[in-house]
Parts: sequence; C-alpha cells; structure tokens
Amino acid sequence: MWQQYGPSEKTVRGIVIGGITGGIEICITFPTEYVKTQLQLDERSATPKFRGPIDCVKQTVNGHGFFGLYRGLSVLLYGSIPKSSFRFGTFEYLKSQAADERGNLSPVMRLLCGLGAGYHCCYHC
Repeated sequence: MWQQYGPSEKTVRGIVIGGITGGIEICITFPTEYVKTQLQLDERSATPKFRGPIDCVKQTVNGHGFFGLYRGLSVLLYGSIPKSSFRFGTFEYLKSQAADERGNLSPVMRLLCGLGAGYHCCYHC
C-alpha cells in the first residue's frame, strides 16, 4: 500500500545513481578545482608560491602526497551527492509523469524534464 504514495522504483534508482554519479564527478574534477583555487589565492599574495598549475601540482604532491590534491573534498561531496541525487530523482519522476504509454519521451519532453529537474533542484537547494 505504501508504494502508491512513495516514489517509484525508477525514481529511487535515479536517486541512488544520481548520488553515485555526483560523487564520481567531484572525485574526477576536484584536483583541477583545487589547483585553480590555490593559484587564485596565490596570485593575491605578496610572494607567490607557485609558478603555474604544474608547479602547484608538484609542490602539493611533494608536500602532502597524491591525496593532497583532494584536501577539502569531503565538503563538496556533502553537497554534490544530495544535489545530484535530487536532480536525477526529480528527472525520473517527471519522466514517469510525461512519458507516453510505452514509456517513451519525445526529445522536447526529455528537454523539459531535464529543465524541470534542474530548476526544481536549484529552487530547493
């Protein structure tokens, strides 16, 4: 009985897959964001510490090991995983409401579901 009021299996799967995808995305892109941020902070100092992105990576790895490039990662994961879960879940929910009897979406409806999921997430996050 609770299933008629709760999210569908596809929506739950979208939520789980969205969280995993968001976590993977952050893990892949975080080192470049870390280096960018370090260089932005460094350019404001009186005596710059880095000569460029490659030097920043070298100094970070030499001083803190490879995982030094991931310092501060947890903060982004705490935000990214729920955000991606919410977006994917919302997309799956909207898709289930807009699909035809065979479960298909036209390209326009797919676009609108994607826009709705992005808007819904941005509005609530």
